[in-house]
Amino acid sequence: MKVKIPEGSITTDDLKAKLEAEFPDMTFEKRNKKMLVAKRSNVAGANILVYKNRVQIGAAFPTMGGQMLFVFTFLLLGILIPMIVYLAAFMPKQKEVEKEIGAFIQQQVDL
Repeated sequence: MKVKIPEGSITTDDLKAKLEAEFPDMTFEKRNKKMLVAKRSNVAGANILVYKNRVQIGAAFPTMGGQMLFVFTFLLLGILIPMIVYLAAFMPKQKEVEKEIGAFIQQQVDL
């Protein structure tokens, strides 16, 4: 999900503070100067990338271990079985986090 913002209006530190205040059930970690990782549980999370004129939110596994385990299951079991499990069990939770954060950021931009 992409949210257009006025150029240079949001920094990752400001966004992290606002998100922590709005979503106390999630933890937010700064991965680098442009990227935040939102974590609701071990499988539900989102990557938040802050650019000059947009914020991009993508559903993802919030830990590197979870991402590597997911890739390893693809290598071990092929494509079909892990994809079915992902679409049924993990993706809805991740998309929910993505939509909540995207709606909040859009609301902040509209103010």
